[in-house]
Amino acid sequence: MLFGYPVSATAENWFHECLREILCSIHTSLKAATTLPAWPEIIPARYRKRLEKRRGLEDRLNNYKTSLEKLTTEEQNRILQAFHDQNQIDLLLSCQLNCETITDLPKAIHEPVKNLFEFGFELLTKLEIRDKHYKVIYDAAPSHTCPFCGCEYFDAPEAPREALDHYLAESKYPFAASNLRNLVPMGNKCNSRYKLAKDILLRNDGTRRKSFDPYNCTGIRLSLENSQPFAGTLTPTGQLPQWQIEFSPNTEEVITWDEVFHIRERYERDVLNAEFTSWLRYFKSWCKSANIVPSSDQELMDALNRCATHCEEMGISDRAFLKAAVFRMLHTHCQQGDQRLISLIISIVNPGQTNLRQAP
Repeated sequence: MLFGYPVSATAENWFHECLREILCSIHTSLKAATTLPAWPEIIPARYRKRLEKRRGLEDRLNNYKTSLEKLTTEEQNRILQAFHDQNQIDLLLSCQLNCETITDLPKAIHEPVKNLFEFGFELLTKLEIRDKHYKVIYDAAPSHTCPFCGCEYFDAPEAPREALDHYLAESKYPFAASNLRNLVPMGNKCNSRYKLAKDILLRNDGTRRKSFDPYNCTGIRLSLENSQPFAGTLTPTGQLPQWQIEFSPNTEEVITWDEVFHIRERYERDVLNAEFTSWLRYFKSWCKSANIVPSSDQELMDALNRCATHCEEMGISDRAFLKAAVFRMLHTHCQQGDQRLISLIISIVNPGQTNLRQAP
């Protein structure tokens, strides 16, 4: 993940907290065999005015309670524990805690839980919580792009809403479905083509894995330094490099990110291969605008270094972080004396000069 979201965006998490208090009240009442307050008194007083007219919520809470009454005390306790555990997002993502999924729990509770929390998620829009959440994220972002890929742009808060992903899949962890800590704006491609309903906590073989915490992530650094010019795909415009995409630090979270979102595959296919030739032309334009006409190997390397620095200063915007990594890689190989690469770049930047003089 290229950058994290501000945890302040989850400050309006009052609806999730309200549901937590109501469910705890239901479980406590059943355990003590006491009468549960009727609607709307069951709603904590500080939230009552905002929710008392949401009778769909009342119906789903009643169905949850009715289903719960048919279960043993041990089963009821497991369900409440699952609610608690599924919402310990930071501990789950760092593998400090495990939790039961909905399919681990008694079947009688599956539909009531699913219906209750699907409805709760829909209420986030109607209660204007979702819009406030997104605006805080958008305003604080270093770049208005999806941090899961760095390529898809986010629209302004006034536009139709971006996809809001259940980071812990709703199909397995429905108790976290209305928790802002588990809800992350995500580009449409990342959300609907790659992540889908994949389990961020478990590999395909069922073993646990660590994942980036979107609200506690400092980002990573990408390098193409070990890529090999002229060793990749041959195209009508020339031979591409063989890309070696490396991330630092190379943690388990990076491995999960790459597996879930197909990051390396997408960067190579959709950006690096597709844009390499146009970025060489960009370098020509950049040299012209900077009034640079390299006439020696060293001047060419200095120009590549300056261009890479310029792109790095642009951050995530306009895929500049990938463009910067390409120019860093070109600079490295030119510095190592790759005359074929030097000749290629100079033929583009300064086509009137076939050879560069060596620096004294």
